Order: sequence, then C-alpha cells, then structure tokens
Amino acid sequence: MYKILVVDDEKDEREVILFLIKKYNFALEVLQAANGRDAMELLGNQPIDILLTDIQMPFMNGMELAAKARSIQPEIEIIFFSGYDDFEYVKTALSLRAVNYILKPVNEEEFNKSISGILNTIQTRDAMRAQSDKYIEERFYLHTQEEVDDNAAYGDTADIEQDNTLMQNISQAIQLKNAALLQENAHLLLEKYNNVSNVSHIYIRYLCTTLLQLLIRALPEIKENDFKKIAEEIYTFRYFANIRQYIEGFVDQVVQQIESESQSPNHAILLVEQYIHSHYKEDLSLNTLANIVFLSPKYLSSMFIQVTGSNLNKYIKNVRMEKAKELLLTTNMKIADISQEVGYSYVSYFCRIFQEDYKMTPDTYRQTRGQGECGIQ
Repeated sequence: MYKILVVDDEKDEREVILFLIKKYNFALEVLQAANGRDAMELLGNQPIDILLTDIQMPFMNGMELAAKARSIQPEIEIIFFSGYDDFEYVKTALSLRAVNYILKPVNEEEFNKSISGILNTIQTRDAMRAQSDKYIEERFYLHTQEEVDDNAAYGDTADIEQDNTLMQNISQAIQLKNAALLQENAHLLLEKYNNVSNVSHIYIRYLCTTLLQLLIRALPEIKENDFKKIAEEIYTFRYFANIRQYIEGFVDQVVQQIESESQSPNHAILLVEQYIHSHYKEDLSLNTLANIVFLSPKYLSSMFIQVTGSNLNKYIKNVRMEKAKELLLTTNMKIADISQEVGYSYVSYFCRIFQEDYKMTPDTYRQTRGQGECGIQ
C-alpha cells in the first residue's frame, strides 16, 4: 500500500482530505502532520509516496517542506493545496516538480483526478522497475548448475561482501547527489575486475548490470523500460575493458547530472539553509550568505523567496526561535544567555520578537509549556 503524508496546521482541512480519500476508495495509508517540522520527522523515518501539503504553516512553509522532501526522497510526488491563488506560489510549485496546485476549498473532482493520476504514475514506475529486476533475475539467477558452479563462479564471500558495500556506497552517492563519492566507488568496483581472469563472466556481467540499473534510475531522460535494451549491450562485448568503458559512460552522465543540479538555484538555497541551521548564533547578514553561494545579495534574496516562500530574515528568525523554545523547555539557562545563544545580543529585543511570535514572554512560555524553575536574571 502506498503512503500519503497530509500536512496542514488546520485539523479540519486534514479531515477533508481524509474524507475524500475514503470517498474515492484510494488504497492509501494516510499519515498526518500539523506543521513542516513534524512532517520532516516522518519523511526522515520512512518512505512516503505522496506529499500533500498546505503552504502557509508555522515553523516551515509548504514550499520549503517540499524542497526538503524532494532532497530526501527524490521520487516523492507532491501536491500543494492552498487558499492563496498566487502566481509566485505556482511558479515555485512548478520548480519543485509538483503534480498539482489545488485551491481551497478543495474541489472533489480535481482531487480525485490528481490522486488517480499520481497513483497511476507510481504503479507504472513500479511495474517498469519490476521488469528490470525480473530481467536481472532471469539473466543471472536462473542458470543451470552446468552454467554456474556454486563453488567458483562468484568468488569468495569476502569479495561479494566488498562488492555489496561498494554498490551500497554508489546508491547512497546517487541519493545524496555526491559526484565525488559516486566516481570513487564506481572506479573501485570496476578497477577490481579489470585484469581478473578467475571470476565468472556471469557474475561480472551481473555486477555491471546491477550497477547500470542504479545509474539509469538517476538519469531522468532515460526511461526505465529501456533498461533491458541498454543492458543487453553488455553481452555484445567480448572483453571487460569494453564493458567498463560502457559503464563509465553512464557514470559520467550521472556525474554531469549531479553537477548540473548542484548549480541550480534550489541547490544554492539548500546550502544557505544548511549554513543558517549551523551558524544561527552568529551575525548572519545577506552579504555573508550571498558570498557562501557566490551569488549577488539581491539575486539570493529574490531566489530565496521564490524557492521557499519566505524571506531570509524571517527564515533566520524562525530557526532562532525554534532553538530558543528548545532551550527554554530543556534547560535552566537564563533568558539573557538563551538570547546570546541563539544570536541576539540584546535580551530586550529577543524578548520582544519572541512575544510577537508566540503571544507570551519567553519566561511565560517556559512556565506554561516546560517544567522546572525559570532561571532568569
């Protein structure tokens, strides 16, 4: 059963979506989150097939959530539903490869059409993958005993474990979009069998076909149902050197894909977000952040709003406020010390913006939400 994560700070809105899922008998396991922070926790712990999110939410808006979800789970299908008919939101949704942008109140027929289309896309993709998996199985696991000798065909167990580790590293490198890690592990795997004569050609071709499968899945311009045709090329080569050259061509394509994506505005914004989360206690000026990603301050400011739906100052403030709340509830630090810890030199200013956001002072927040004494000066 596929999983859908419904994210909205309004419980009534989430219940409308649940009602529609039941009404149209969609075979979906439904997970819910009231804000982007809780949604990220769910996304980090399990695979999610569909993300259906509101845009205006506390802690993290829907655009930012979708961008982070896409970086964690690249194949996730995204739908936005919002009460704002804003062209800038629609443009950002398109940049995040969202399937649809549905206005509230949700139109039942449009919802039905969107979810049906997504499920069809996912099922088609899974069927194609099953075909490529079946191809590998038929090619390499259904040999008779005469074709493959169990004691000698595949080499030592230690070699197989090492190959599995390298393959896992390659898969992780593709997932993390780490070109250097991909190149390093692909080179190690291919170099290992460059001049080896005592390993079954069946095993080597199996290994290379499995590697090819990982690489093709990272190349959006290649359809997965073309996998069999591409993989069959391996059997036209007589020498491993030719197989290696063929595989390295696909490695180069994936590296180019990763490097191209790393130069995109979304990647630059992700780097800025990561820097803010690591350096929130420091003085974070627009110029400082722009220099990190080699963009002009004006362009960075514009792109940050377009990608996340939030301006930089508001984003920095939200990160600092979240950390302040955490310190208020989990420590007995003085308010003045917490103010310094989250990047505010003047405690009076910290208390003022905290109260603007949460309608109470930091001390009151600690006493009503936390436990223990408030250790303010």
